[in-house]
Amino acid sequence: MPVLQRRDLLRAATVSAAAGGVLLAAAPAGAAARVVAERRLGPRVRDLTIASPAMRRNMKARVILPRGWNRRRRWPLLWLLHGGNDDYRAWTRESEIVRMSAAHRMMVVMPEGGSGGGYTDWMVGPQWETFHLEELRGILMSRYGASRRQAVAGLSAGGYGALIYSARHPGMFAFTGSFSGYGATLLPGAPEVLLTGIPGSGAEKFLMWGQPQLNRDVWEEHDPLTQAHRLRGTRLYVSCARNGVKGPLDPETAHAADPAEAFCLYTTRPLVARLRRLKIPVTADLYPRGTHTWPYFRRGLRRSWPMIIRALKA
Repeated sequence: MPVLQRRDLLRAATVSAAAGGVLLAAAPAGAAARVVAERRLGPRVRDLTIASPAMRRNMKARVILPRGWNRRRRWPLLWLLHGGNDDYRAWTRESEIVRMSAAHRMMVVMPEGGSGGGYTDWMVGPQWETFHLEELRGILMSRYGASRRQAVAGLSAGGYGALIYSARHPGMFAFTGSFSGYGATLLPGAPEVLLTGIPGSGAEKFLMWGQPQLNRDVWEEHDPLTQAHRLRGTRLYVSCARNGVKGPLDPETAHAADPAEAFCLYTTRPLVARLRRLKIPVTADLYPRGTHTWPYFRRGLRRSWPMIIRALKA
């Protein structure tokens, strides 16, 4: 059976759009991303609105500036990626990142990542990877003084984003952290689970990477497990519960089991094993119990913080 081609995806997208879906056209040639608004939320926190040719719309990113910031200096940069069903405000709302970063000469950026399929360039549709790593990164380096010394971490889908961005761009990040992220996309059953989080229905879901059986090469290009060898040279931290049962940080009212965390373990454990077979150092914090919730994501950030600071030399 032939591989699903771009023209087939375009046809599916056109049908989807006619049925009420949204089709994002290609960006105009020569267009450049630019900041169209900047909102000051505090002494160090700003929200940027960016006109993104890759996304064909305005996008948001929250930036935490270091004390004494000025545009003439170069500042190490930490990327924090949010999970699905959340947005660029998640880390400042749910963690102490503003306080944690205050003592260090570093910048932090928390970009919008979408609610599903948000850390990749789709075959037909949004170009998240281009927006993050070309457009936004370029703006932060040229306009806000970000240096080339950068680190990336994320939770859940953002943990996947951190892993695959680092694998697809070796050397771009000095540190990569995944807090209950997923480390594989092609294990048995994994594509079906991942596709449930993609917006739309039917053929729309395959606009991202095509069909996993027919377009396996595209899926492999976006699979941290397949691309694990490209993580060599990056300081790696991976955390996840060994099962999804209620743990010490959960309230009494929490459900006894959390299938989302169990799925993350299912995809993370093989990645850790492969990294070790490849003799690529990884700090793996596979703690006994815990759910797929913010108390554990915050703990992952705190536990990996010394590694982040060392990697950024901040």
